[in-house]
Amino acid sequence: MRENSGGIVRANVKANVRVVGWPRWFSNPYLPKLLAALRDEGVDASASYTLVACAARLRAGDWLHLHWPGEAHTHKVRWLYRLHAATVRMQLRALKRRGVRIAWTAHNLVPHDDPHPDLGHRARRDVLALVDHVFVHFASARADLAETFGYTGPSTVMPHPHFMDTYPPPAPRDVARARLGLPDDGFVCLAFGRIRPYKGIGSIISAFRAMAGERDRLVVAGLREGDVNAELALAEGDPRILVHARKIPHDDVPLYFGAADVAVTAHRAFFTSGTAPLALTMGCPIVGPSVHHLAELAGGQRVFPIQDGPDGLAASLAQARDAAPTIDHAALRAWTADCLGDWHDAAAQICRVFRC
Repeated sequence: MRENSGGIVRANVKANVRVVGWPRWFSNPYLPKLLAALRDEGVDASASYTLVACAARLRAGDWLHLHWPGEAHTHKVRWLYRLHAATVRMQLRALKRRGVRIAWTAHNLVPHDDPHPDLGHRARRDVLALVDHVFVHFASARADLAETFGYTGPSTVMPHPHFMDTYPPPAPRDVARARLGLPDDGFVCLAFGRIRPYKGIGSIISAFRAMAGERDRLVVAGLREGDVNAELALAEGDPRILVHARKIPHDDVPLYFGAADVAVTAHRAFFTSGTAPLALTMGCPIVGPSVHHLAELAGGQRVFPIQDGPDGLAASLAQARDAAPTIDHAALRAWTADCLGDWHDAAAQICRVFRC
């Protein structure tokens, strides 16, 4: 017998459990890597685009594993948002009545770029009223869930895995910079990932322009999503800023991080930062706000914390530029491999819950 974090004592009974992840979002490597690791643990693990398909696969005792459920109900039109959220809630309740158990991995506290935050908050509270377990990627997330939604039920802290077995090692600096057309002697900061309104790309561009020298470079790389025209316009006419607004091929990811001295993020509206373990996997420290997930990863030269506003971000970028010659990128990679764990470590933690 064991007691989980919610105080419920259950027997450690192993069973052949089926797990379906929803929604099926494979453009981010998180879900496909996790499902593969669960299958290696002997779990019947898959993913589905719709809850209707999930219901067809799941029986009593199985698990529906939610990852980004807000993606299924957010909508600019308020009444459609309400309708979609109500449909999700109804379908989850129907699964619960059939004896299907529900878990949520709290990648984000609330949906990003939410056009109706009040509805998003209510929908998240409804989900948390139904779940049997929550997985979080850092310890203080439990307090955030309790404060924001009143959730104090069963939970497990599961560090976000590193990406050592997902991407090749970072390219050598001279090779990477030559391939990307960057100076070999300047300070290079990288804003990597989907270019979305909530990420504050405009703040990054403004802060970089305030502190950068002639040989310094900012590379903004990722698929453009949403209205970011005004923010990207701030980079126009500045040859020090390269905007690669496209999907970065898998094999090119190590090229971008190999060229960078630091990865930079400006927004505070994250909960878990998927970019942070990716950057640290590549031996690249992060300039960003020391909150939520980044606060847990801080220490050494892993995170250069920023204050609010472009001035605070510019000051931290300047600090990172001064420290760049002393950054031990190999040591950062070694720490990441030792401390974050891999996908099989994450799957083993999940299985301890799902097989109870």
